[in-house]
Amino acid sequence: MSKSSLTLIAGSEKTKHALQEQLEQLLGDFVHIKSHAADEGIPQTLEDTIILYSSDTAYTRTKGMYSLNAKKIIVGKRTVHHEYIDKLLRIPEGSAVLLVNDDDDATNRLIESFYQLGIDHVQFIPFRKGNLFYEDVQIAVSPGETHLCPSYIKEVIDIGVRLFDMTTILEVVECCGLNKDISSKISERYISNIIELQRKLLDAERDAKQMSEHIQNVVGTVDDGILVVNQEGRITVFNPRLAALFHVVVQDVVNKDIEHVINCRDITDFILNGKDESKYFEIDGVGVVIFRLQMTKENTIVATFKSVHQAFEIEKTAQREMRNKGFHTKYGFNDIIGEHAVMKERKRIAKKLALSEHPILIQGETGTGKELFAHAIHQHSLRKNRPFLAVNCSALTESLLESELFGYEEGTFTGAQKGGKKGLFELADNGTIFLDEIGDISLTVQSHLLRVLQEGEIRRIGGGRIIPINVRVITATNKDLQGKIRDGSFRSDLFYRLNVLNLCIPPLIERRADIPLLIKHIITKSGKWVKVEQNVLEYFMQYEWPGNIRELKSTIDYMLTVCEGNVVTKRDLPSMLGQAGGSVASEYTECESMLEIRERAFILEIIMQCNEKGKAASRELISSQSKESDVVLSPQQIRRRLDILESEGFVVKGRGRAGTKITAAGMEYLYFLKSKRAVYS
Repeated sequence: MSKSSLTLIAGSEKTKHALQEQLEQLLGDFVHIKSHAADEGIPQTLEDTIILYSSDTAYTRTKGMYSLNAKKIIVGKRTVHHEYIDKLLRIPEGSAVLLVNDDDDATNRLIESFYQLGIDHVQFIPFRKGNLFYEDVQIAVSPGETHLCPSYIKEVIDIGVRLFDMTTILEVVECCGLNKDISSKISERYISNIIELQRKLLDAERDAKQMSEHIQNVVGTVDDGILVVNQEGRITVFNPRLAALFHVVVQDVVNKDIEHVINCRDITDFILNGKDESKYFEIDGVGVVIFRLQMTKENTIVATFKSVHQAFEIEKTAQREMRNKGFHTKYGFNDIIGEHAVMKERKRIAKKLALSEHPILIQGETGTGKELFAHAIHQHSLRKNRPFLAVNCSALTESLLESELFGYEEGTFTGAQKGGKKGLFELADNGTIFLDEIGDISLTVQSHLLRVLQEGEIRRIGGGRIIPINVRVITATNKDLQGKIRDGSFRSDLFYRLNVLNLCIPPLIERRADIPLLIKHIITKSGKWVKVEQNVLEYFMQYEWPGNIRELKSTIDYMLTVCEGNVVTKRDLPSMLGQAGGSVASEYTECESMLEIRERAFILEIIMQCNEKGKAASRELISSQSKESDVVLSPQQIRRRLDILESEGFVVKGRGRAGTKITAAGMEYLYFLKSKRAVYS
């Protein structure tokens, strides 16, 4: 039996190819198919058994362009390509969707077709040529005409050329006079495409179910309670940990309205409408913090319930471990006392700098609190749960500083630790290292430090292995580094590496208004209940404070020690306050070396502490205490120094168990030594 023939007339070449492919796949074994597109041009004469138009638009557009001789003319009806239905079904429910096509009537028919197919979970808005803006529309759908979409649309879904529906295919079969067996085969071919799509959807559903079960299993093992709510306020995830907290069964609450599951209005209001990231609640006597995360794209809210007790225990364990290693911060921004505008501004800037990963150079006079800022910056940074190590560069010799910073390999030098030793940069990996008094390091150490900053790697002393590190570097100095660059004692390339971010701490005289706050804070920390007379406060407000806050603290500590009762008066002021180079200071000029200053200050400090506690300050006790400090003295050395201090009137040595006592002059002298150490530290 000879094949019937059919000529397809389409509007565009793209539509022609898609529809001919469909017809060949379904009818090609039984019908000879030719095709033309109006865009390409159509022969002057068309003669065939069946002329099949792709749409009403194609029929209207091409009618009259040629002479026509056909037994049957069919204007086809088309529907969405089955392979793209899942794309439409994935559009979030309730979305406003712009339907973009090149013909207004075809656009309206397609929208009607979608609704008839049950794709009614979104609102379709017909595209009109010339209308370039559609309010509240972020998604567009188009059957192969995506080039017409307005440029601002964020998501464009191409559902391909629409295909002929089943009624059109069956009409062609009937016109071709094909018998029932052939007609049945063609119907089966059409349906098999739908079945294949259904199989894909079932496979996808199975995979999604397996993934959902996997996620539920993972969520079920988490110690925190996890709750997910969709845009309608219905629960989509509710893990077993949370079910135990609210005494419910997981299966009974999923897909339920959150307000029907959680009876506390404060909690549901916070989860659904809260502005803060977290909030504390008490649920049946259990303290929890709820962390709220709005997932805008998914239109869902994730709430995590954390046990306050458990979080406290975890934090306490972590902090204990960090303390044991000495890798922790001691201060936060709350420990930096100051309400003066300039101080508030510095703290604001420091908090911003903390969130960066760049090196920070902190500059300021001695005693202004540079180290406090370094601690607070780390505690406020993204590395706050990582190590924080601080080293005073001026307190170590060049060789010792190098070994401390970079570590060394076994056998590098006599007395080297077996197996070598990690340097501070290695120990601070993924954390922060604070290098105080950076202006005092030698040119050799400067060159090694520059390599660390440039390459992000170190090499231990005596070793050949390169060790990569990730360390945030904070440095501080009271020196004029620009001047040191000019005189050649500081490398300019290192300075620019360290000075990526800069923070300048103001001296106390630039924020005198903070002095009363600082006095109150220092006295409160001392644990003593005393009042400061107004004339003392006025004197403090006028004094220049060359040693800044460190000098202020030393002065108050002295006055708290010598004051009578619970009132600090002007007669309790150290007599040498503000008299550097004056008569009182000149009495102590014999004490020249820093070592001697440290030794004398240490001995007098221990004697004063023992006197306050009513203990005997024996030579053996002072010697024992010295072993835990940077001043190590034998009992014989202490005896000689006590003899000198007694001859100068600073101590009185008692007989037997009475021990040594510090005199009023000795307390004043101790204050002077502390002040002198502060100036040079």
